[in-house]
Amino acid sequence: MKAVNCLGGKLDVIDVAAPRPADGQLVLDVQRCGICGSDLHAKDHADELEDVLAALSYPDFMRGDTPVVMGHEFCGEVAERGRRVAQGVQGSTTVVSFPLVRAGGGVHLTGLSPLAPGAYADQVLAEASMSFIVPNGLSVDIAAPDRTDDGGTARNPSQ
Repeated sequence: MKAVNCLGGKLDVIDVAAPRPADGQLVLDVQRCGICGSDLHAKDHADELEDVLAALSYPDFMRGDTPVVMGHEFCGEVAERGRRVAQGVQGSTTVVSFPLVRAGGGVHLTGLSPLAPGAYADQVLAEASMSFIVPNGLSVDIAAPDRTDDGGTARNPSQ
C-alpha cells in the first residue's frame, strides 16, 4: 500500500506492507486525515522533543533519523476487524479513533511513533475500544478536520 514516510524532515510516498489487526484492533481504509500543527512541528523538530518525551517515560516518539508514517487525526472505513472486536463495529462503518495503538508490548502514539504508523497512508490500525462510529450523514471532512491555515484536508496521501 502507499504511505507518506517522514525521514529527516522530508516527506516521500513509499510502498509499505498493509497493516494486520491484533486482538481488539481495526484496519481502516483512510477516508480523511487532517494535518495539524503537531505533525508539522514533529516533522521538523522531532529530535528536539526527545528529552521531553524521555522525561515522560516514552522512548518511542519519532526521531529525525527514524522513518515514520505520520497522521493522527483521521477517519476511515472499517476494512478488517481483529479478534475480540465488539459486534457494533462492522465492516464498511466509518469511524474516528483516538490515536493510540497497542504494539510491541506498549501503547504508542499513532502517527508519531515508528511503532504505530499513522493515517498518511491507504490504511491505518485503530483500537476498536477507542474508535467511535461517525454519525450517519456527518461529512468525513468534519469528522477529521484539517488544522492548517489553508483549510485543505488530505483525502488520501497517495492520491
